[in-house]
This record gives sequence, structure tokens and C-alpha cells, in this order.
Amino acid sequence: MPIDIAAGLALCKNALDIVMAVRKAIRDKKKLTDEEIRDYLETLQDKLVDVKTALMEADEENRSLKGQLAEAKRMADFGAEFTTGEGLYWREKYPYCPTCWDTERKAVRLGEIPFDTDRGEIWQCPVHKVHHVTQQRH
Repeated sequence: MPIDIAAGLALCKNALDIVMAVRKAIRDKKKLTDEEIRDYLETLQDKLVDVKTALMEADEENRSLKGQLAEAKRMADFGAEFTTGEGLYWREKYPYCPTCWDTERKAVRLGEIPFDTDRGEIWQCPVHKVHHVTQQRH
């Protein structure tokens, strides 16, 4: 079960409270039995394992979010180079599917369908299989 950062910090505080309680007992010269010491140490170990787990999960989520952000920035940068024309997005003389880009921010390059026409070119989206006809040859 995932533990969020706030819960991990609470566990860390609990572990520190245990350490402080043991230190106070030593400072007050209170005799702790072997069983009490063992109980304190086992509880401390359990809390520290939970803290470690929480930190690892937070780190994994952080890495995932950074990856998603980097991909979003890369796609935004890619899309900034688009020009529009004939209902398509163009980049370096290649058309990209407007539906894929507008709905999912996926840059899907259209494939040309070999069809001899004097009026332009026919392009097809490999995802949606939709045909796009341009009025001029590119």
C-alpha cells in the first residue's frame, strides 16, 4: 500500500519520539528491561522501514512526474514548429494528423498514399486511417 510523503514524515517523527524517549530514560537513569529495550528497537526499526518505503515511493512518483513533464515540454516544443495549411499541421514539409495532435498531443506523421492525381496528394493517418487530400503537391 503506497504511503504518501505526509505519512512518511509522521512515521519519521514517531521514530524520533522513540529515540527521544529512550534518551530521556537513560538521562533520568531509569532502568529499562531487556524486553523494553528490544520493544523500543523493534518499533524503531519498523518505523524506519516504513519511512524508507515512503521515501522510495515518493522518489518513484517524483521521477515519473518529471518524465511526464519532460515529455509534455518536448511535445510542446515539437508543436511550436508546426505551420498550418490545408487543414493539416506541417513540419519540415511533412504533414501531421490534426486529430491526433489536437486531441491527444501526439505528433503522428501522415503517410502518402501512392495515387496519381493532378490535383494534389492524398495522405493517410496511420492511427485513424483517415484520408486527407491536399490541393497542391508538396
